[in-house]
This record gives sequence, C-alpha cells and structure tokens, in this order.
Amino acid sequence: MLKLIDVVSGYTDVNIIQGISMEAEKDEIVTIIGPNGSGKSTLMKTIFGLVKLRSGRILFDGSDISRVRPDKIVRKGIGYVPQERNVFPSLTVWENLEMGAFIQRDRFEAGLEEVLAIFPELEAKREQKVGTMSGGEQKMVAIGRALILMPTLLLLDEPSSGLSPKLREVVFKKIVDINELGTSLIIVEQNARMALSVSHRGYVLEMGKKRFEGEAKSLLANDEVKKLYLGGYGCI
Repeated sequence: MLKLIDVVSGYTDVNIIQGISMEAEKDEIVTIIGPNGSGKSTLMKTIFGLVKLRSGRILFDGSDISRVRPDKIVRKGIGYVPQERNVFPSLTVWENLEMGAFIQRDRFEAGLEEVLAIFPELEAKREQKVGTMSGGEQKMVAIGRALILMPTLLLLDEPSSGLSPKLREVVFKKIVDINELGTSLIIVEQNARMALSVSHRGYVLEMGKKRFEGEAKSLLANDEVKKLYLGGYGCI
C-alpha cells in the first residue's frame, strides 16, 4: 500500500531523514519508534507532503506521491493526525468533524456513520466546544475528523501523548477497532511497548536512519530493542 524508497528530507539545509526505506501493507498496523530527535515525526510529515522530499520516492497504491500536495494526498486516501494542534478548540465536535470533509463535503454523512461506529461517545457531545473536553476526548475528535473521508491509510503521530494510563488503553483499543474496519495505520508512538503490542510490524529509527525492522512480536522479544527502547513507559 505505502512504500518509501531511500527517502531523504529535512529542514533548512539539514537532512533529518537520511535514506529510509519502509513499507506498510494493506490492513496492517505499523509502529515507528525511536529516541527523541530520531526523525519519527519528520518522516510522517514527509509522507503527508508537509516536509519537502529531497530525494527518494514515496509510492501509495502504486502511484508516486513523492511531491504531491497534502490536500491531494488526502483525496488519494491518506489521513493524518499530528501530535499537537490537531483540533479546532473554539468549534463544536460536529463542526470539527465537518472540517474533516471540507474538500469533499458529499462524503460527510457516510464518513460520520463510520466515525460514530468507532467513537459512539461523540454523538452525545456533538454540540460541545472541543476546547472544553478532556485530552482523551479531544484525541477522539482529532482521529474522527481524519477518518471522515474514510482513508485507506491513517498516519497517527503520538496518539497517546499526554493521556492517563487508562485513556491510553482506550485509544489503543480504538486503533485496533479502526484497523479491523479496514483502515491501515502507521503510528509514531512514545509508549513503544503498548504500540508494538497492537501492531503487525515495526521500525526503529535512530539519527534519521532505520536501525531495526520486523514483526512487532519479534521486536518486542529482541534483547537489544528491549534494552534500548522498551525499558518502560517513556522509552521511545
């Protein structure tokens, strides 16, 4: 479904991503972990067209999206939820969800049905201003908005960031629900152990390069990965 070939990208004159190749297959959950500054979020922004690709290729469903604008990437079937500033706090839940269909308003009703199947909690809060909601509820709104156009691939950057342990469990259960309804996911996540536990495969980045890759269960069992990245919550 998604294939990155020798991708190089960064900011100003610095290459943050240094020749990464990876892929995500249909119906997979793929987790990307690594220490702070390893390039995880930059890689997600590069896939979504928010950071300029300097060399390499990005293929989605066989089409080259290497230098495609984010709005056109959305139309092709990729959704993206950044870690921060991912809701409109002054708007209601429903207005936030409607913004998710801004470029294809005719798909809102169908998408809303799917979103409410995953996040039924949002129905009763439809008129509530999102800025007054809890962090977990805001996360649901952000993910729901990205799902309104029913993407085939969803990019999630730190979905459990800032949440309590109980809410983290809720969010990861929702991630599994989204996947079971037919959406593939690529996740960048701070809680490496929990993310890998619900994933099919994973990648470990370090200094903008790929250090480990494999099935999620094999990464969880890898002694070096456990020592360096799975020492407990907060290891990323």
